[in-house]
Parts: sequence; C-alpha cells; structure tokens
Amino acid sequence: MRKILLILIISLIFSSCYIHKLSYGEGAVEGYTKTDKQHNFILGFISEETSILEEIKNEKNYEVEIKMTLTDGLISFLTAGLYVPTTIIVKK
Repeated sequence: MRKILLILIISLIFSSCYIHKLSYGEGAVEGYTKTDKQHNFILGFISEETSILEEIKNEKNYEVEIKMTLTDGLISFLTAGLYVPTTIIVKK
C-alpha cells in the first residue's frame, strides 16, 4: 500500500512537467500576457473552444504555452480523467 501511495505522490509532483511551447513569427514582442483554462473531457478527447485562442488568430508574432499544472493534474486524477483541465498562456 505504501508503494502505491509513493508512486501516486511522485506522479503528482512530476505532472507539472507536461509543457508545450510554440512560437510564431518573432515570438512575444509586446509584453502582453494572458492566462486561461482549457476544459477537456474524457481523457482530453473532447475539448471546449478556448476564447483566448480566438484573440490571436490574426496576430503575426506571439507565443503559446500549454501546460498541465500541479492543480490541473490533481483535478484530473480526482475525476479519473473525466475532466482534464490545462492552462494556456498567450504572450504577444
């Protein structure tokens, strides 16, 4: 039982290492940063639209960082993957 608990604790600690960073054009040049949550369901197979991505669709230079924070991983674990939130950070 202790081994299982240890494995769960270690997996929660390292769950924040899930990061994707994408740069378009010259990347972030204006210093503008906005953070939003993306709501995913059923292990991430179904996603809601994210309004923050609509704001940058006509931009030339920006950076998008998509990550699963520790709290996102904990919520995903507690809901057994039925609800999987991710954090999106847009910099332009």
